[in-house]
Amino acid sequence: MENKLTENVDNSESEPIIDERKAEKEKKIEFEKQELLNRVVSGNIENIKDRVAFILNTSNDARNSDRELAWVYWHIFESNLLDGAAITEEQFKALTQVSSLSRIRAKIQNEYKLFQADEKVRRFRGVLEADQKQEAIEDKPSGIGTYSVYIDETGKTQDYLSVGSIWLLKYGYSIIESQRELNKWKKEKGISFEFHFTELTKHKMDHYKEFFLKFLSLHPDIGFKLIVINNKGHNDKNSAITDLTYHLISKGVLHEDSTRRAPLPRVLQVWLDEEEKGSDQLKLENIKERITSQQIPGLYIGDFFAVPSADNFFIQAVDLFTGSINRKLHNPESSNFKDEFADFVLASLKFDIKSIDINNEVADQSIVFDLSDK
Repeated sequence: MENKLTENVDNSESEPIIDERKAEKEKKIEFEKQELLNRVVSGNIENIKDRVAFILNTSNDARNSDRELAWVYWHIFESNLLDGAAITEEQFKALTQVSSLSRIRAKIQNEYKLFQADEKVRRFRGVLEADQKQEAIEDKPSGIGTYSVYIDETGKTQDYLSVGSIWLLKYGYSIIESQRELNKWKKEKGISFEFHFTELTKHKMDHYKEFFLKFLSLHPDIGFKLIVINNKGHNDKNSAITDLTYHLISKGVLHEDSTRRAPLPRVLQVWLDEEEKGSDQLKLENIKERITSQQIPGLYIGDFFAVPSADNFFIQAVDLFTGSINRKLHNPESSNFKDEFADFVLASLKFDIKSIDINNEVADQSIVFDLSDK
């Protein structure tokens, strides 16, 4: 009987191919995630996946329940198909099916790791991450609201460091409508540029002023918050900015709760103007960790991401606000067109630049100026 030898197959060459495919898949997922996040945060909703992500971003109940997700989706995006208190069989067949919405929700939460459900729901769905199974994660109450905070910084190489923010407390369908309104206005005016203080020219002045007033009129409930320190003695500017941002958010939350303007419980979401992707996210993770360690009763930590300013009018508006503060702090006697615009912004918000203590050099002793009631 002839002996047959079994050869060992060398799989070493196939391993790099598998690793390469895995890397490509992860790169594709990361790209899709960032694109989706940018559209949701800015209100540029284009398709069904954007719509589902928008609802997940605004409703913790929808993150936990596909039935709740479908109910909100139908009433926001397909209200034209509904008529009366009850849904007929004909209407139900015309509406986007729960199973379709559920598949999209699963992709957003499981692949992109965005807008996660509560721990007990993820455990039930069998998608709780291994490193979270040993943690005690507190579930959020039903119907919880949000603090959506858009942040910009300035003055890193100047005498004063400033961090400005916009606080959005009612994040709903009106965000999509306001985005469309501003896009329509830009198209009618033939405006193709973004609004950034450093890019302001005398020729663009009227458009800048009109944009800022229109933005305020479309978002009457937003608040502006600001924190400033003297840059003297701060060798590590990045660390100083991180400290300032942390204190701005922390003190801002406590102020919103104590004044009962936006009382806890709420989910905190932070969107930072993207500059350097890696360092931005590291800064946000550090801030997130510090705020989490405070264990503020009723404060639940949500998504913290750096997002580009393109098409995001919240980031552009906070840039104009922070840039105006920076201009008046460093050029108090100047009177060119940029000073005119800075005066216009601060006058629109009824903020007196002289109220800032320019001698303070300690971040945790800085005052957070709240312009919500101005």
